[in-house]
Amino acid sequence: MKMPYLIVFLITVLSLKAQEAHKKVKIFYDCQADYCETTYLKQNLQAVEFVRDRNFADVHIIVLSEKNGSGGYVFHLNFIGQNNFKDIQQKYDFSVGTNATQNDIRNRLLKYLQLGLVPFWSQTGLADKLEIKFNIQKQKKENIDKWHHWVFKVGGNAWFNGDSNSGSQSLNAYAKATKVDKKNKLSFRLSYNTRQNRYAFNGNEIKSESEYFNINSYKVWGVNQHWSYGIFGEFNRSKYRNYAQSFALYGGIEYSFFPYKESASKSLVITSNFGNTFNKYFEKTVYNKTKELLWRGELSLNGNLVKKWGSIYAGIDYATYLHDLKLYAVGFNLGTNLRITKGLDFNTNTYYGIQHDQINIAAGNLTLEETLLAQKQLQSGYDYYFSIGLSYSFGSIYNSIVNPRFDNISGQGRTCICF
Repeated sequence: MKMPYLIVFLITVLSLKAQEAHKKVKIFYDCQADYCETTYLKQNLQAVEFVRDRNFADVHIIVLSEKNGSGGYVFHLNFIGQNNFKDIQQKYDFSVGTNATQNDIRNRLLKYLQLGLVPFWSQTGLADKLEIKFNIQKQKKENIDKWHHWVFKVGGNAWFNGDSNSGSQSLNAYAKATKVDKKNKLSFRLSYNTRQNRYAFNGNEIKSESEYFNINSYKVWGVNQHWSYGIFGEFNRSKYRNYAQSFALYGGIEYSFFPYKESASKSLVITSNFGNTFNKYFEKTVYNKTKELLWRGELSLNGNLVKKWGSIYAGIDYATYLHDLKLYAVGFNLGTNLRITKGLDFNTNTYYGIQHDQINIAAGNLTLEETLLAQKQLQSGYDYYFSIGLSYSFGSIYNSIVNPRFDNISGQGRTCICF
């Protein structure tokens, strides 16, 4: 009777030793990019164990993204070894164009995650399980960009809803052209928005309409990894803001305390703009003006930092009209996303603005309808928003399992159905 127990014991020991020889790499997938594809990666990234706490991970993977010149994204992957792998550091970057599908992006993410994990797998006894393949095709001729870095985009949408007591419809359209290379940027954008609302009350019908038209363009030249300058132009028409016509033309200069190439992980930038604006108003303003030409200056300081413990961004901006320095605006913003300790996250999002530059406000009193339906802008000395959040999770540190059953009913709805 002792022999079967001995066999079971030997099989168990051999199984445990095999598992130790080919131990999975524990990863903390810290994605702060526009596309993360966590579910897809959990289903397709082999020989890893996703964990919820970075302190238990063998490798902390930080994923960031930035807009690239084609309208797509540049992804930055930083592999930071921990515990027994603390001597391993890996960084990879890759780009996807504006025509890249979700499937293209997630496959590229999977590929570069596999590439970055190779040194970690090699130290866990999995080196003999890896396969290396090259898919290099002979390039017949040099790629020629017939568009010379120009990217064009047009779009629009219409939206309708209502019931027996109210109705709403809106139309949005835009067109954009950009040219971006390593140092310089050129952009043109046109947008148009209109909205109509209808309300029925006690046999009466109340209607409200709003319309907004905008054209903006800029040219930016890069001097080096720290200095840039540019020219900016803009046109606005908005009945809500009392602008029949508003033209602005100004120049700007910017200094980055860190090299621009590090902007995804850390940046501290000071920007100064100076120029003039010509406004023609629908109605006479509170300053008794129907049109005016003004000089305006702006100064701002903004920074962000992304680390293993989380991220933080902050900024301050100041603007004033030069003919009267009492006409100014100041804005402060601060945001955090911090991992305090195991399972405990803290986040804030704060903005406070002081507004003493609302020269466009129409004179006279607004009717109740205009106020409630937000048909005209009201004068205000300040605006703000603030949010704060705290979350704590506990239980199993492993979260590699994906189970999509009844997601749509249980509140874990799928974002798409991909074939």
